[in-house]
Amino acid sequence: MQQKNARGHVQDSCSALNEAVSCLQSALDTVEKSDNRQRIEQSLQAVQNALHQCDSTAQVLSQE
Repeated sequence: MQQKNARGHVQDSCSALNEAVSCLQSALDTVEKSDNRQRIEQSLQAVQNALHQCDSTAQVLSQE
């Protein structure tokens, strides 16, 4: 079994972040309390920011 290189690990991270975005969006569809909605929205924004950074990193690594 071949070990993953850095690009493979970064791509896995991007996939996991995409899944987290999807889950948090589903949470927003079901949340009732406004305090909790705000927390979920903040979490979603943070994960989207991380995903953007991860995608940028994956793009750079794919060009090497």
